[in-house]
Parts: sequence; C-alpha cells; structure tokens
Amino acid sequence: MNMNQMQKESKQEPMKPDAADNLLYIIIKYKNVLIGALVLIIALGGGTAFWLNQQKAAEQEASMQLSKIAPLLDRGEYRKAIDGTSGNAGLKSISGKHGSTPSGSMASLLLANAYYLLGQPDSALAVYDGISIKNKDLSAAVLAGTGACHAKKKAFAQAAAAYEKAAEKAENKALKAQYAFNAADNYLDSGKREKALELYKKIVADYPGSTGAALAQRTLWQLSGSR
Repeated sequence: MNMNQMQKESKQEPMKPDAADNLLYIIIKYKNVLIGALVLIIALGGGTAFWLNQQKAAEQEASMQLSKIAPLLDRGEYRKAIDGTSGNAGLKSISGKHGSTPSGSMASLLLANAYYLLGQPDSALAVYDGISIKNKDLSAAVLAGTGACHAKKKAFAQAAAAYEKAAEKAENKALKAQYAFNAADNYLDSGKREKALELYKKIVADYPGSTGAALAQRTLWQLSGSR
C-alpha cells in the first residue's frame, strides 16, 4: 500500500471498538483464571478450616448460579440477567450475596457491564466502585469500565483519567494500547487537544502493530488534515 492510499484511508472514520465490548472481552478471557482461583489465607486459630470450607461452599454456589445466568448475557437479555428469572438468581443477587468470592466478583463485573449496556452509567459506576480484584488486567477492566461510563455521561476529562489509569494498570500490551487510545480520544473530546496529540504519538511509538496504535495513527492523520 502506498502513502496516498494510506492517507486516503486515514480520512475515513476509524472503526473504534466499543468500550463495553472491550470490557466483556477481558472478563471472558480471564474468566477461568478468576473462577478457578482458590482463596489462600494464613490465619491462626481453630476456626480456619471451617472458614475455608464455608468459602469453598460459597464459591461453588456462586459459580453454579453464574453459569445458569450466562446464557442470558450471550443473548443480550441484560435486564433478565440482572434481575434473574424464576428459579435462577440474577447478577445483582449473586454479586450481593457472594461478592467476596471469585465468582461473586465476576458477577459484579458482569452486572456493571450489563447496566452500562442498558444505558445506565450511574448504576454501572456504583457497582464498579465496589469491585476490588487483584488480577491487574481485570482491575484495569474495572477502571476502563468507569471510563466508559464517564464518557457516556459526557464527563470526558474524568473518562480520560480513568482510561489512562487502566492503561497503566493493564499488563497486556494490546489492552494498554487500546485503553491509552480511549484516554486520548476523551482528552480530545474534553478540549485538551495537545495532550491528546501527545498521547496518540506515544501509543504509535510504544505499541507498534497494535490496534490501538493503528487507530491512533489514523486519528493523527485526520487531525493533521483538519487545520
């Protein structure tokens, strides 16, 4: 492809992955890691074994309930997934009852994502604020989710800050590039053009070959032709 063709393509509107799609991808990718992780503690006293048995039982229950509700998410029936159906607990119930277990944390992430997809960013933010996960990429996904919610509310400066934190937290380079790109886009929308340009250029330099870098380069070409 020659430079003229590349510049011609750069004038087209870039296909930007939806923030919710990115978040759901992360959740699915690390689902087995999160659900399969056992809680390990070092504690004193005779109640330790009992506590561990209780935790295992809670995790098994949460995991089973989550598996029953997953098909609703696959079909895009987000309200039913949140509230549950006859005989099956919903994400809201699983998250509230088993939030301290790995599957409960997964339910919280999926609950926040479902609220976002239903166009309820405030409800999603309230859930995201209560999620604490040690896995760095999943923790980054939570930050990116808050960024998506702020962007939907047109609070672009807050969205940019959240996405930038997500890029710093993530370990996966493709995700770091994508979150940084989302941050740059929101800086641009907030009126901080120079900061956005600086970040676009950094993405191209730091993450060559990534989707985020390709989108950043296209945006730079578009912006250079806007003056």
